[in-house]
Amino acid sequence: MNDLTVLVPPSRETLQQRVYGELRMALMRGEFTPGRSLTIRALASALRTSSMPVREALRQLVTERALEMLANRSFGVPRLSRERYQDILRARVEVEGFAASEAATRIGKPQLDRLRDVNLEMRAASDRGDRLRFISCNQEFHFTVYRAAESNTLIPLIETLWLQAGPYVGCLYSDGLDPVVNLGHHEGLITALRRKDPAKSRAMLVADITTPAARVIELAMARYSEDEPSAPRVRRGAAGKRSQLAHALASYRDA
Repeated sequence: MNDLTVLVPPSRETLQQRVYGELRMALMRGEFTPGRSLTIRALASALRTSSMPVREALRQLVTERALEMLANRSFGVPRLSRERYQDILRARVEVEGFAASEAATRIGKPQLDRLRDVNLEMRAASDRGDRLRFISCNQEFHFTVYRAAESNTLIPLIETLWLQAGPYVGCLYSDGLDPVVNLGHHEGLITALRRKDPAKSRAMLVADITTPAARVIELAMARYSEDEPSAPRVRRGAAGKRSQLAHALASYRDA
């Protein structure tokens, strides 16, 4: 079935921005596996729009190193070497760790309460095996912390790093694997933020990033490393269901 109702058609006045935002969010949440080919025609069909805003959005994502142009005029999710992924991880530790330490001196009660609620929802999503909701809540949790740092410079840097790391981090929740869930780091971060402790806030955030890194490298590098090419695979969501955008693209391909 070619179900296109999962995507919200972009409005005319923000067409390119909405297309770009939809694709960007899918990449950050790991909805596309490394090596996945994305064609303008398939994306335009899934998003119910013309090819022009899709083409421009894809080109913008290429400049951010989130996608690469392929020889057949399509676009692909890059495969990373082990060294490249570790380099991104080191950058995330420094930039996101700094954002957490800055947030500790600025965050307010409404944001802290939101972090608590999101973390509870993550636990509930994990218990019921809802991969997509878990990933969405994890992203909201992290960026609530980063926005609390009140820096217009840090957020774009962090988003760029998430764009490049997302397809690999997403492998933790694919193919029925139980996610490495250590919400204790989130809880420790909330406590440190409440106490206005920059050093502890940074330490808990860094631990949350680095703890699953070894498993990401073990699983993702074996499947998707640029040194060990494999066939592109569609990420599947909770209970074996495809993620929304991947489902729409697969439906287009199979139609």
